[in-house]
Amino acid sequence: MIDFDQETWIYLALIAIAVIYFIWNSSRLKQIRKDRKNQNFRKRYLERKRTKDPLQKRGKKKSNN
Repeated sequence: MIDFDQETWIYLALIAIAVIYFIWNSSRLKQIRKDRKNQNFRKRYLERKRTKDPLQKRGKKKSNN
């Protein structure tokens, strides 16, 4: 096996930590982006639903006769 000195092990550990951090951060950012997209879709859906509901309710008015 290859014999590394202490300094080389430290550099390899730092490189491994950096790679793991970037991979973890990338997957976390993808999830955040996906959640934000779903949240925006839900806001648009609820806004459309809110604007349509008052029109439908107006047509179903009860008369006070």
